[in-house]
Amino acid sequence: MRGHRTIGRLAFMAVAGVAAAGPVTGTKQSTRLYTAPDPSARGGISLRLPASAPALVAAVAVPALSREQAYLGRLAPDGRSVEFTGLPTDRYDLLLVFDDWFAEGFLLSRDPNTLGENDRRAIRETVERSVPFFDTKVIHRCEGLGGRDGRAAAVLQEVRTRPITLQDASVRTDIQVRSLKLAFFEEVGPGWHLVRTRELLRQEVGPGQTKGVLRHVFAPSLQGVRVMDTTRDLGEIELPLNRR
Repeated sequence: MRGHRTIGRLAFMAVAGVAAAGPVTGTKQSTRLYTAPDPSARGGISLRLPASAPALVAAVAVPALSREQAYLGRLAPDGRSVEFTGLPTDRYDLLLVFDDWFAEGFLLSRDPNTLGENDRRAIRETVERSVPFFDTKVIHRCEGLGGRDGRAAAVLQEVRTRPITLQDASVRTDIQVRSLKLAFFEEVGPGWHLVRTRELLRQEVGPGQTKGVLRHVFAPSLQGVRVMDTTRDLGEIELPLNRR
């Protein structure tokens, strides 16, 4: 029991100890996840959502050739447009997060997807064993090369729905912690190993806010946005809302 309390306390401190990011209204989010805009880079991305669309909570751009960097977009006051600035020349995949769902366009594999059922089952088991703090884990998409010496990448969502112990030893049942990340796996024989992750969003979700797992939408229009030395305006984009 003491071990679970320690894990919960450390994870909560990692979230609550950071000031809320500007674009995230009413939801605490770590700002240390993100790469600072490059003042020497003139590239950028801008996009708008229809007036009927829900407001964005956050927007993240990730270079397609290197998943090490992640740039946080600046949202308009109404949450229906976003701008990224200071982006080096590259192709970028985008993540758009709303209150109860998110859309992403990540290229997970440049090779044809050959993951078999055994590969997927082993990857799922590996995810379930990782990071005990999160009790709910969903692999939304996973692609790669299956079999011996295989490799794969996945869009992963993790949520802490169980009670969280604060620094003063009080227990909160009305707070959840949510993480959206890219996860990378290798088949090292025998079995698939989680070799690294790149967290893209971490939220402390409080009373009155959407709890649990966010719904997921894959949007190819958010993939491979080429940026040179000017702002790439994507105009108004339509996203499938994947409503129940």
